[in-house]
Amino acid sequence: MSRKVYGSHETTLLRVHGEKALRSPIYDLPCELRDRVIDLLHSDRQSLKACTLTCRAWLPRARFHLFRTISIDRGHAGDAFARLLQSSPAIAAYMQDIEINGSLGGSNWWTADSHKGMVRWPTLGPPTRTHTETDMTAADIWLHCVLPEDTRLLARVKSLRISALPLSHTLTATLQPHFQHIRVLSVDGCKALAFSDFTAFLRAFPRIDSLRLLAIQWLPRSSSPSEGSPRSYSRLRFLELSHKVDAAPFLYWMIEEGIHTDLTALSCSISGQKCASAVSQLLKTVGPTLERLVIGFRETGDTADVLRRSALELTHSTGLRSIRIQCSTISLTLLHSSYRPSLSWIVILLSTANSAQLKELTISIYASDLCALNMEGLDVVLSHARYAGLERVVFEIDFQKHPVDKWQISCVGTRMAAVRKKGLLRFVTFAADGL
Repeated sequence: MSRKVYGSHETTLLRVHGEKALRSPIYDLPCELRDRVIDLLHSDRQSLKACTLTCRAWLPRARFHLFRTISIDRGHAGDAFARLLQSSPAIAAYMQDIEINGSLGGSNWWTADSHKGMVRWPTLGPPTRTHTETDMTAADIWLHCVLPEDTRLLARVKSLRISALPLSHTLTATLQPHFQHIRVLSVDGCKALAFSDFTAFLRAFPRIDSLRLLAIQWLPRSSSPSEGSPRSYSRLRFLELSHKVDAAPFLYWMIEEGIHTDLTALSCSISGQKCASAVSQLLKTVGPTLERLVIGFRETGDTADVLRRSALELTHSTGLRSIRIQCSTISLTLLHSSYRPSLSWIVILLSTANSAQLKELTISIYASDLCALNMEGLDVVLSHARYAGLERVVFEIDFQKHPVDKWQISCVGTRMAAVRKKGLLRFVTFAADGL
């Protein structure tokens, strides 16, 4: 004799003579298949939450996606994070990527005001920026309240991104015990009173191999940035520098400290002559170690002249496997203008390539800028013996939310006949209807 018991999630058949219960077939799925199903829901938080309530076996994988990436701010998200770790500290084991945003509402700590003791910030962008020690203290107190007392809870975090925070010795002392094992560090919208404060911050994370500097500023230094500091920095394998970073002093310091010797990937947006010269020096010292390069120019005037003056070339990068050219960097005011800055720097730079390992070249460009690209010259350069191993020439064309113009795409093939005949041309388009 048997009876049916109806639950909220399953129907179980129970036999009265001690035999094992017969379960629904879904619970007999191989764990690999079950996890794959949950993985498909990685961006659907409501479904993931439902999975956590289905059964105990589903809980770990659902939590893996729910808590893998955490964002903390000085509002509800920060308070919720603190309460979560207090009530369920075991959840910290699932956290791998954490972002800490120090901004408060619509006001950032660097917003100009009339308080005394302020110092103005040198900036690559619009004039603003003042700062006091009170800002640093407030950020430090907030972080002490949000981060758990047990520093071991966040030991599995691999990636840390900080935004709108003052880089100081107090911030370093607060974050270092929790995140000393991270491998990826991103810095966005942060400032330091001195360059040495920034380098001391980097030294607190000896295991990072990927560094993304999206926006950071510091006051001019009067002495060597490495003065009085131990040489205990990690060696980077990936470096990203945006045009919002004064890259020159950082790159020269990086070379001086020997942090660059293992660099295999570099992404840089060059914002001026000094930056170009520093990148040139970095490429020379890294040499054949570099495998992937992403490069573009931002508001530098005559880019061809910048290349010539800085001696920026790819001659020493004999280990390059891929190059990505970012030429869609013109300002919004030029998008609808008939004027297009010269893109001759692309042909000039690629003519210096000297890597037999090079397999892929990608050019990211606005459709309206295609007319400024010397495709015939590019076709000649890519037909040289140094590009004999090239397998793909990819054009990523952004039509600025307009319909794709197939005629413009066909013109690329017409003007680059030699590359087209080799079957190397590929196209990726972005338009009003998406990718």
